[in-house]
Amino acid sequence: MSLLVLAHAAGCNLLDTSDAEGTRGRGARAFDPYASSASGAISLTLLSFKGCAILPNGSPVTKGNLALPEYPATCHDLTAGYPLSPDRAEPTARMTVTAGELYFLREFSVMDAVSGEHTDYTDRRKAAAWASRVSDFKDLDWSGLTIGQDDWRQMDLGAFRRETFYENAAWMLSTDDTLTLDVLDADGNVRVSQTYLRTDFLSESSSAGRTRVSFTVGSIARPTFPGDPVAVPAYEGEDINYTSAVKVSFANSTNPFKSFAMPALNGEGVIRVTWSLLPKKPFLFPVTFVPKRELPSTCFELGADGLPTDVPTTCGFGLTQKLQLARPQNGNYHQPGESVDFVVSLQDGDGHALHPRDSMPSYADYMYSGTSNGLAYFNSYMLVNWRDSSTSESGFKVVGPLQDLKVVNGAHTPPYFAYPEASEPAYYVHPAAPFRPGGADHRPPTRYSVKLPENAKPGTYAILLKGHRDFMGERLSRMDPFFFQVGQTQPTTYPGRIGNCQVCHNGANSLSNVHHGVSVDHVETCKTCHHDESVGHVSDFMHKIHMNSRKYAQNKGDCTLCHLTRESTLRPSLIACAGCHPGTHGDEYKDLEFEPLSSPTSIYGNCANACHVTTPPAEHVLPAR
Repeated sequence: MSLLVLAHAAGCNLLDTSDAEGTRGRGARAFDPYASSASGAISLTLLSFKGCAILPNGSPVTKGNLALPEYPATCHDLTAGYPLSPDRAEPTARMTVTAGELYFLREFSVMDAVSGEHTDYTDRRKAAAWASRVSDFKDLDWSGLTIGQDDWRQMDLGAFRRETFYENAAWMLSTDDTLTLDVLDADGNVRVSQTYLRTDFLSESSSAGRTRVSFTVGSIARPTFPGDPVAVPAYEGEDINYTSAVKVSFANSTNPFKSFAMPALNGEGVIRVTWSLLPKKPFLFPVTFVPKRELPSTCFELGADGLPTDVPTTCGFGLTQKLQLARPQNGNYHQPGESVDFVVSLQDGDGHALHPRDSMPSYADYMYSGTSNGLAYFNSYMLVNWRDSSTSESGFKVVGPLQDLKVVNGAHTPPYFAYPEASEPAYYVHPAAPFRPGGADHRPPTRYSVKLPENAKPGTYAILLKGHRDFMGERLSRMDPFFFQVGQTQPTTYPGRIGNCQVCHNGANSLSNVHHGVSVDHVETCKTCHHDESVGHVSDFMHKIHMNSRKYAQNKGDCTLCHLTRESTLRPSLIACAGCHPGTHGDEYKDLEFEPLSSPTSIYGNCANACHVTTPPAEHVLPAR
């Protein structure tokens, strides 16, 4: 390793391998957000839309009997449809927190948006004027605001979304602002207070799905030429969707030791967050304090087999995903053509089952009655209205063998076994199910069977469980792999082309605590879902997130920090390179952005075959081999 590389990586202690991911600040009585009562504090998520607190499922929160003249009497229901209706109604949902528990602020996300108001496709100034002069955030310092890039994304066959981002406003560039969290009782008395720095939060950029100011035009066909001023609907008879939005979102606290004890109250109260950049407009989150002893017994004890019994018990915080595999026919490993049978068991961090043995809660339990014990399913309205980057795509995927997992470029079918083949998982509740007769009330099973192909390659395969839970103010996402053998007893492992995430992602911000919640040991599973634009291509967003993060202070041309092999760096494509070098070729190859996924001439094509084969870019530091 050269002295040059050592200097670049010093900020992340690259050579200190003694501290594996998750050891600092984790473990019993540390801040493991999945550990329930064994965690030092519970993570708290606060969401607000147009001044109304909302639950993670999009339902607006009532102020109840509290005297809060500054809290809206009527609110938008984000679950009511898309584009969002201008109609408002008196909210009824309640946000509950456990009295006496230690919490820390993990996410603060507030948003204002209008749909169908700015409908001039070519006028990007009106949305900016609304944001800076009319929106709930008009009192921020908007000086320096510029019109940034247009991000085109193919959402479906022949259907695109163009999002214009606005950048460089003074408030966006601030580094010394703060969030002061006060917990008030029903009489308005401050019972607890804690102040967080903006720099206490890891994720805040639009590249990570967080803070964004944008003008979005959706459901449009491909333009006929770069700069085409005419927007055409993607499908005949359907309308083009226009949305202007301001979203401020700080997530993943880097300092969970700034905890606070939720007051030992019973009944109503308020969490108030005052952003130092908007000191006269605090954000209010009405809550209901519930003492732990009064929590209902809606979870279930586990039996000796590790699966739920019918004995009720109270639920704890956290999320644990368990899976039991049926024994293969030969007793040692599965053969090609066999079916892999397994049972899913979703539990809290205390080992209590969140559902009965044979079924999970229905979509209606999650969305409408709040009786899912926090288990959350895919929520299409939160995806499009809230632009939620953790939209509850709960389900599973079966992939393998591990040694064949590689980034998929421009193909619908990956070069390894995957069930489903598409980028999305096999949902417990399919996104379309709630819109079909009886679909919202159907209770998904816990038992599943996936048939292996007749030509399945030997090696280690994985069942990837993806789960989400919203419980008593805590919002968690996680992804866990469970392994089985096919064709042989000897284990195989990932290709080992990328890694080192634990160099910077450790402690409270280890990868297992960020976004989907997957350990660095299994980071190569990300590619099995993220291989098209609709969900984000891994080579695009992974570069883009780090290049646009103020927290990533390393040499951004040093590929050796994350790429472990030279080969993994030497496949340039428009989508891979644009994550760091947007607009390098101008409009010269703009038409390729709108080609179908599997077209040989598309943004996924290998530029090395045409132009970049002889000499890698000199400004990049590549692995030696």
